[in-house]
Amino acid sequence: MEAEWGEQQTSKADLFRTFAEDLGLDMAAYDEAVADPATLERVQQDMSDGLALGVQGTPTFFLNGEMISPASPDEFRALIDAALEG
Repeated sequence: MEAEWGEQQTSKADLFRTFAEDLGLDMAAYDEAVADPATLERVQQDMSDGLALGVQGTPTFFLNGEMISPASPDEFRALIDAALEG
């Protein structure tokens, strides 16, 4: 599915609306949220925050305030377990 929208520079609004329909979302509420300037403001703020933290793509994980790059789900679990134990 990411191939349809990942790393794209053009709007994929119609594709995401199709995803929302497929999920059975309330489309009137979806359209209202997408059109709300507060939604764009939130996305822009999240992007700015991520860039300030050094995020270069998704997914990016932080654990106890430190960016981590687990190579596998097992390593991810091990890092979380270690943080919980420490």
